[in-house]
Amino acid sequence: MPNKQTLMVSIALLVLMAGCQKKVGGQVVAVVNGEEITQQDVNAELQGTSIPPTADKKAVTNQVIQRIVDRTLLVQKAKAEGLDKSPTYLEQVRHAQEAVAVNLLTGKAAKRVALPDASAVDSFIAGNPSLFAGRKVYKLDQIIFAQPSDLAVLHKLAPAHTLDAVAALLTASSIQFTRGSSQLDTGSVPPAIAAKIAGLPRGEPFITPEKGQVIASVIVGEQPNPTPGAQTRTAAVNILRQQAIGAAMQKQLDSARAAAKIQYQPGFSPVKAPANATPTP
Repeated sequence: MPNKQTLMVSIALLVLMAGCQKKVGGQVVAVVNGEEITQQDVNAELQGTSIPPTADKKAVTNQVIQRIVDRTLLVQKAKAEGLDKSPTYLEQVRHAQEAVAVNLLTGKAAKRVALPDASAVDSFIAGNPSLFAGRKVYKLDQIIFAQPSDLAVLHKLAPAHTLDAVAALLTASSIQFTRGSSQLDTGSVPPAIAAKIAGLPRGEPFITPEKGQVIASVIVGEQPNPTPGAQTRTAAVNILRQQAIGAAMQKQLDSARAAAKIQYQPGFSPVKAPANATPTP
């Protein structure tokens, strides 16, 4: 039989636990195994949800809450299995935190960037026809191969003036490749690159490294795709603003790099791109 002192301690613990019990109400819209889901959580989720004007907003909100509940249950299950202690989880969390920090820094820089004036917008539109009135869509024939460890191989492609010549050089170097077709919208590439591509002789390949691959492309057709007049100025303002934000972020990066002490293990320092490679569209 428990003595009186033990009984009093047990009662006190039960009272304390009851007082700590989390309940729904106010800003707490749900509690999942003691974990609160708040109105703030729901609002954050709704910001990333496209809601048609005719939709029942209450029904959509309830669906969002259930989605958060389901995710919370799965997260709790993952934690119960110790997955939140795994190296993979910790690495992905670190990357996510870094991305949030950079996004916040970019947002702070964006607040300091003024909108371009009308004169700057007009000048930009006139000087970059590949983005606006002269915008085109190219039909491409392509050869795609894995980026070789020896980048000198890419220099061997310089004399290749047809896609067949590229294929022959790759075959001679025992490099496997695939052939296919694609499209390139000049509105999706920097104007300087679009100008270089447009200036190539008909059938001349251009090389673009992309995500561990190298793509050799040849233009085999094109069609006009001008930006609609009503969208031209808005698009120009957005591009100029993004350029200004990018320049501001680059300035911060250059300053941080100049003040930093960076050491690379041999073989891991930055590699310069081949001189004859066209930047990735």
